[in-house]
Amino acid sequence: MSVKTLLVLLFLIITMPLSIGAQAPSLTESPPAVKVEEVRQFIDEYKGRFVKMEVDAFMALFSRDATENRMLPYADIQEAYRRTIAHSKSIIYNLKIYSIKKGGRERAFQGDIQWEIFRENGSLKIREINYGRDRLR
Repeated sequence: MSVKTLLVLLFLIITMPLSIGAQAPSLTESPPAVKVEEVRQFIDEYKGRFVKMEVDAFMALFSRDATENRMLPYADIQEAYRRTIAHSKSIIYNLKIYSIKKGGRERAFQGDIQWEIFRENGSLKIREINYGRDRLR
């Protein structure tokens, strides 16, 4: 093999990618920030589903990774709501937002019930629910 051919081959090896399949994956975009209007709509949906006593539809507002008071996992939260609804003839639910805290791309809405709400697969979900003040991080 001539030196010229060797240099051309070496140049091609250096300048060409090792493999098309080995290219670096593109960075995934972070989800858009949660907007106040979306949260107000979410709260209306939360209230509506709870008042209608639709446990499965209501629990769809929670992430499967949700916790209550930093202890109870999703299954226990679901069971507690099932019991509450099973022992109720009707439910009246009033909500008032006391404050909105921004944390990165997430927001915590606080009152007597505090939620950590985030976007999961394009929908808002409750990641953490706490009863009492100042329980969220």
